[in-house]
Parts: sequence; structure tokens; C-alpha cells
Amino acid sequence: MRKKFIRNKKARYAAVSVALTVMVIVVAVLANAVLTSLVERYSLYAYLTPVEAFDVSEDCYSLLENAFEDAKAPTVEILFCDLEDNVKADDSPNYYLYHTAMSLAERFDNVKVKFLDIFTNPTPVKPYTTSTNPLTGEVIETAIISTSVIVVSGEYHRVYNWMEFYVFEDETSGEPWAYNGEKKLSAALMRAIDTDPRIACLLSNHGEVFYDYELLTLLDDAGYTVVYIDLYKESIPDNCDMIISYNPNSDLITDDLSKVSEKEILDEFLKEDGHSFFVFLENGTPSLPNFEAYLKEWGVATDYAKNATTEVSYRYMVQDQSQSLTSDGYTIYGEATQSEAAKDFLNPDAKYVVFSNATALSVTSEGYTDQHDGTYRSMSGARTLYPLYYSGNSALSWANGKVVDDGPFMLMSVTEQNNGNGSSYVGVVSSVNFSAKEFLQSAVYDNGDVMFRLLDVVGERSTPAGLTIKPFASYDISTITTAQMLRWTVALAAIPAVVTLAVGVIVLVKRRRA
Repeated sequence: MRKKFIRNKKARYAAVSVALTVMVIVVAVLANAVLTSLVERYSLYAYLTPVEAFDVSEDCYSLLENAFEDAKAPTVEILFCDLEDNVKADDSPNYYLYHTAMSLAERFDNVKVKFLDIFTNPTPVKPYTTSTNPLTGEVIETAIISTSVIVVSGEYHRVYNWMEFYVFEDETSGEPWAYNGEKKLSAALMRAIDTDPRIACLLSNHGEVFYDYELLTLLDDAGYTVVYIDLYKESIPDNCDMIISYNPNSDLITDDLSKVSEKEILDEFLKEDGHSFFVFLENGTPSLPNFEAYLKEWGVATDYAKNATTEVSYRYMVQDQSQSLTSDGYTIYGEATQSEAAKDFLNPDAKYVVFSNATALSVTSEGYTDQHDGTYRSMSGARTLYPLYYSGNSALSWANGKVVDDGPFMLMSVTEQNNGNGSSYVGVVSSVNFSAKEFLQSAVYDNGDVMFRLLDVVGERSTPAGLTIKPFASYDISTITTAQMLRWTVALAAIPAVVTLAVGVIVLVKRRRA
């Protein structure tokens, strides 16, 4: 009888298991080495970025149809500054834009696409190398290269850099991660045919600080020429219909201290139909008594907690761990109001609207009464406050290092003033980062469409709302909140363990009964 080298049954099983494990690892390592060698030798790589052109959406066609109809269908030319074969080549920076432009030209008779070889004949583009600032009369020189794209309609022209039709990870990255040509080109065409160009004035004399300039890009896409203005020293341009104070750090000047009252200037400006004033605040905004007193006249109070001992006031900081994108709970999703009265100001398709480092807003206790339909009206009846976004019910507000209040808190509002034949508006946003690049440029977050919708309503003008960027890869995982991530972590950790335990118990019971 043959003797067994290992007599113990369990030891034999263990030896076989170890041998199989070692064999599997050795085979995996050898297979990986062989495949790596073959890939490197024969360049067996897969290019995951799609090379096919992105189709133009029906939303884009519909938007431009309405714009061309309102403008009585003027001719718009899209000029590429290179030969067609070069523009439509797979490695051309304008490859995607070429297909978008050709699709629009095929759909609309008044959209024409032309190709200019500026190397052999630069003469046709010379008229577009200069433009004039309509406010100052300053002549602006523009360099045109082979990747430039020019949009022309009548006497209007504008030169675009190819990079404007893409979204980049950061300012230094030369590799785009998403295509933005459908929205950008649609905005360019609508701007070219706009017979009533508007100006948006950004206040510059209150220590306003931009973390990035994506809000300016959004305003440009909405058809506004953006200029800076010192409200104390300069007059508001005649064709300005919007003033924005973005992240102010010093107060409005009133007639208590000066012959010039910025409050009175704003009041006069807002007597005109279609005019609007927007203020972006955050939890780090310093106390601004004049600004806050002015907003109270429009129904909006910024919330503070006062230290009973020192009489020092601390601004609210809104935190919501259950609806946050970050572990600290300060980058939260806002919830749209359920008020039917405010629906005109809301984008019905907006799901993920983000407020980061937000302070809390509330309806002022002075001079406004609840209409029991989600709105509040001034005692005079001329102004109506529409809360637009709130925090979740589980939100907390911190001040001076402790919790001072619980939610929900108002995060965004707009107040309409009835001027007789029309209306003007004051909007307040509780988060400066609401308009950060990561939220306005995103294919996931809806902050950009929320702003476009507001500009649609208050400015009575068409914007490219609903047209989003088209990523070369999916980033949908970024929509998961902290609470959702916790649930998924627990589930993925617990379910395998429970299944393994159940199988083990079943096997153990069967073996004992066998």
C-alpha cells in the first residue's frame, strides 16, 4: 500500500490550497508580463476618447429656431480660418466644432459655414482683426490664427479661440475633458443676431473678490457685455440692465456719510422695467450694515447669532451632513421651493443645485407678510419676495463655534418690484461658490441652468439654458452625497460578510448532519 506523504487530511487540503494559490498568482503574473510586452511591442492601445462627432440636440435646434424667428432670420456666418480638410481632421482642435457648425448649417438656411485659408490669403480676415469697445471707443486688436473661429452677422463680428469651445480641468491643462461647443456656439450665434445688446455691471468699489471668473463667462454666454463699475464715482451705462455685487467686503455708501448715496442710485436704477440687482454672499462675508439694511427693504434678512456677553454678532454657517458633497457638511444640495408662485423663476429640470460655504437667509420680520402660497409681500404691495432654494430639514447653522439654529434655511431668493407696466428684481444668493467653475461648468450640477433661467426671466432674453457640456468620460459618481457614500460603504462591507457567514453556517450544518 502506498504511503501518504501527508497523513493529516486537513493538512493535505491546506497544502493543495496553497499550491493552487501560488499557481494562480504565477499564471497571473506571467500572463500580465506577456500581455504588457505584446501591448508595448505592437501598440495595442484603445483610444477611449470618442472620435465621433457629438450630435446636436433637439433643445439646441429649438432654442436657435426661436432666436432666429425673433430676429427675423438674419444671416450668420461661421468662419473657420483653415482649409476644410484640416478643420475636419480627427486631430484638429476644431473637429467637434466643425460637425456642430455643419449640422446647424444643414438645419438653418441662414447659418453659413465658410473656410478661409489665412496662410495663402489672409485678406478676408483682416476686417476682423480689430473691434471697437462700444463704451470707451477704444480700438481692440485681435490676433487671428488657423484655429480661430469667427462669427459674423452684418456689422457684428467676434473672434473665438478654439479653447473656448472646450472645458479644461484647470487653467494650465492643455487637455480638454469635455466639449462645450453646442452651448458656446449657440450663445455666439444668438449674440451675433441680438439687436438689443445689454450690459451687466460688476461693482468694483466694495472689495469684491472673484475666486474664479466663470460667472463672467456665463454672463457673456447670456448675451451681456460685462464691465466693471465704481458706483460711487461712475455713472451706470444707459444700456445696462443688470448690476452685480459679487462677494462684497466693504459696505454701500449712503447719504449719511457722503453727498453720493449708492442706495439712492440703486433705487433709481431699479425703477426701470427689466433692471435687476444681484448680490452674492457667503458665511465669510463681513458684517455690512448698509448692504443688509438695503436687502431688508427687499424682504431678505441675513441671519446672525449674537453673543449675549460681548454683544458681538456672528454670521450663520449652514451645514447639512445628510445632503453634502464634502465630509465637513458645508457644500450642500439646495432644495427648490414647492411654491407654484415661484415656478417661473425655477428650472424644472434642475436636480443638483449646490451651495458651498453658504450663510443663512430668511424673510425679514419687518414690512413683509406671508401670502400662504410660498411668497411674501411688502406692506405697500409693490414688492413680492420669492424664496427659491432652501437647505434640507436636517441642516444646522453654526455661529461662534456652536450650533445656534436648525433648518430649513433660505439659500436663494428673488424679489420682484411692480413698476406699473413691468417689473424689476433684486436677487440674493447665500453662496459665493454657487457660481464657482466646478459648479457652473459641470455636466452634473445644475447651477449654470439655474442662473440662465433667472436671466431668462428677469432680463427677458433667451439664454442657452438646458444646453450642457458633453464630457469625454462620465463623472456621475460626483452626484453621491456624504450620506449616500456612507450607506454604500456599509452595504458593500456588510453584504459580502453576511452572505459569507450564511453560506458558512449552511455548510457547517450540512457537514454535521452528513
